[in-house]
Amino acid sequence: MRGPLHICVVSSSRADYGLLLPPMRAIQADPAFRLSLILTGQHLVKDAGDTAARARADGFEIAAEIDMEIAGDDAVSVTHACGRVMDGMAEALAQLRPDLLLVLGDRYEILCCAIAATLARIPIAHISGGDVTEGAFDEGFRHAITKLSHIHFATNPDSARRVRQMGESNVHVTGSPGLDLIRQTKILGREEFFAGLGLVPAVTNFLVTFHPVTLAKDSLAQFDEVLAALDAYKDAAILITGSNADPEGRRIDARAQTFAQSRANCAFVPSLGGERYLSALALMDVVVGNSSSGLTEAPSFNIPTVNVGKRQEGRLKAESVFDARPHRDDIHDAIERARARGRRDTINPYGDGHSSERILAVLKTITDPGVLLHKIPAFGETL
Repeated sequence: MRGPLHICVVSSSRADYGLLLPPMRAIQADPAFRLSLILTGQHLVKDAGDTAARARADGFEIAAEIDMEIAGDDAVSVTHACGRVMDGMAEALAQLRPDLLLVLGDRYEILCCAIAATLARIPIAHISGGDVTEGAFDEGFRHAITKLSHIHFATNPDSARRVRQMGESNVHVTGSPGLDLIRQTKILGREEFFAGLGLVPAVTNFLVTFHPVTLAKDSLAQFDEVLAALDAYKDAAILITGSNADPEGRRIDARAQTFAQSRANCAFVPSLGGERYLSALALMDVVVGNSSSGLTEAPSFNIPTVNVGKRQEGRLKAESVFDARPHRDDIHDAIERARARGRRDTINPYGDGHSSERILAVLKTITDPGVLLHKIPAFGETL
C-alpha cells in the first residue's frame, strides 16, 4: 500500500504564491497528500518584500530555496538567473523525489522548473494553462509549460479548449484558485487598511500595478504615461504595488517610488501580501495597470479595472474591465469610464471560489504517478 501522494509545489513570486495558497492549504490539510514547497525567484529578493517570510508565517515548511541571484533586470542577467534556477531545481528534485510537481502560470522561472522535472521524469500538473496574454513573452512560456505538463487545471472553458487544441488530454476546468483565496480571506476594515499604508481615503482611490511589457521596448515609457494620467487626479489617493522580476521591473519600481515621494497622498509598497491586496480590491475605487489580477480577481469585488496596453491582450475579460492604449489621454478616458461605472454587480468568468476542491478531487484519482508520463495525444478539436 502506497503512502500519501508527495506533491511538490513551486512558487516564484508573490503573484503565483497568492494563487497557489488555497490549493496548498487544502493539500497540507488532507492526509492523502504530502506537501513540499520550493521557493525561488522574487521570493528571495529582500527589497521585493521578503515574501519567503510570508510563506513561513502561513505555516508552510520550506523544503528548498533556489536563489536566482538576480543581478539586474536586463535580458542577460535574467537569462543567467534562469540557468541557476534550473540547476538548483535539479538538485532539489533529486533530494525531495516527489511524485508530482504542481505549478501555476507563465513565468520563465516556472518553465525552468518544469524542464528540470521533465528531465527527472516527474509528472507535472499545471494551473492556468490555455490563457492568453499576447503582449508578453509569458505567452510562450505558458504554452511551453502546458506541453511539458501531464494534468491541466484550466481557469475557464475557453482556456481548456486551447489546451486541448495543443494535443493535450487530462484537461479539467477548475476555475482560478485565486478566487478561493477571496472566499477564505478576512478583509481589513477601511480605517485600519488606509492607516496602515499612511494614506488618507479620498473621493477616488486608485490601486496601481504595472509590470514590464516584455514584448515591447518601452515599458518604462508606458508606465510614465500611466503616472501622467494619474497625476491629473490631484485629490485622489494612490497606492502603487511593486512590479515583478522581468526585464525593466526594477526601473519601473524606482519610477513608482519617485512618483510616490512627490505626492502627499500616494504610497509605494513592494508587496502588499494577500490580505492587504484583497482588502485593497475591496476598499479602493479603480484598479489601474496591466496586472492579470485586475482581470481575474478584481471582478469578484465589482471594482472596475483600467487595463493598460497589450500585456493582457487576448485574455478573457469581465464587463468591469476597460482597455486603454498606453497614452495618458486614453488612460484618462478609461479611468473616467471606470469611475462612471463604479461598483456594479459583475460576473467573474474565472470561477466561483471552489477551484481547490476540484483540483484535489482530480489529484486523488492518481494511483500511479508514473503512468502520467506517457501522454496520449488528443489532436482533433477545432477552433
